[in-house]
Amino acid sequence: MSTAASTAAPERIDAPTAARLAVLAAATFVYVTFEVFPIGLIHDIAADLEVGVGQVGLLVSGYAVVAGAVTIPAVALAARVSRGSALVVSLLVLLGAELLTATATDFATMVAGRVAAALTHGVLWSLIAPAAATMVPRERVGTATAAVFGGSSLAAIMGSPGTTFVGELIGWRATALLLAVVTAAVTLALVWALRPPLPVDPVVPPGARARRAEPAGGSGTVDWPAVLTLCAVAVVLVVAHFLSYTYFALIVAEVTGAPGSVTVLLAVFGIAGAVGTYLMGRHNDRAPRRAAQVTMAAFTAGVGLLALSLVPAPAAVSWAALGVAVAVWGGAFAAAGPVFQTGVMRLAGAQADRASSVYVTGFQVGIAGGSGIGAALLGHSVGVLPPVSAVLAGAVLIAVLVRRPVPDS
Repeated sequence: MSTAASTAAPERIDAPTAARLAVLAAATFVYVTFEVFPIGLIHDIAADLEVGVGQVGLLVSGYAVVAGAVTIPAVALAARVSRGSALVVSLLVLLGAELLTATATDFATMVAGRVAAALTHGVLWSLIAPAAATMVPRERVGTATAAVFGGSSLAAIMGSPGTTFVGELIGWRATALLLAVVTAAVTLALVWALRPPLPVDPVVPPGARARRAEPAGGSGTVDWPAVLTLCAVAVVLVVAHFLSYTYFALIVAEVTGAPGSVTVLLAVFGIAGAVGTYLMGRHNDRAPRRAAQVTMAAFTAGVGLLALSLVPAPAAVSWAALGVAVAVWGGAFAAAGPVFQTGVMRLAGAQADRASSVYVTGFQVGIAGGSGIGAALLGHSVGVLPPVSAVLAGAVLIAVLVRRPVPDS
């Protein structure tokens, strides 16, 4: 490649393409919002369905387990149709799950709705980034991926707090119905977004080898050892994150002694995530390996500072350390998603969908593993969680610096 070619400014994303990427981001927004829907309304749901709060909590952890177990086979099944069709069907299943939730009169119906959405969760997350990649030049794949993941960041800022706020006003069933209306609108918009000029894959007859539209500039060769290495590093990252994030409220209460500050700090976490995703998306196009190194250095610093905030100190110092830690931690983890996802797609080339399904499965394993390890460590002390997260984050940083699992182009 010539110097002139390598230093030329990447082609800009035009307005119609930006609109299509926004629709894909909206799809991730509604999916993540439904995934965490029970969290803020857990007491209302439990009282209404006459079950324990712990049972309602299982609707969230059980969702991750189901999604992790079925992602790879579900994506393999989805390969029999076009990527666009699979994405639309995923949202239609989500719509059905939301309607089941809105009309649930017993816990079994709630479980059925959660399982239904979890069955296609991995399909949407495995195909959404490769679909975005087909819309843009190769030099803008990182930006496109970050834009799509922005929907997830927005859900952290508005989705869960929003459903909680609305649920307190109109009830959790009406809120689920409102979310279904939004999902229906997003589904219609997705049909528009995936129409030509986006390359549409032909329907693949059963038994035939599925061929996906390849991300711009991708090759047909897959370096599977490199893909699996990157996915393994990502699993450790997700474990490090959810080991502490699952018990965010407990850590905040331990540091500040003020449980009411949880909402404020969660907002800080979400806003920082949106900023981190935007900033790192641009650097991910120019220098993806450096983007991964900077992101993981920031993540390690964030959870390390979180651990330090637990050390006895004047209240003002503890509050300041906690606030900075949450902002750096939130921004870095949100940015890590598109950085690692884009790396997987670059390594996989034409088999980006299949590789993404492995990555998404690993992500769900990391969520369950981190939450489980955190629950076990809580028996000792909540103060143990951030230091363990920091140690795991340090291991990921070393791997990113030494092994360099994220490709540089």
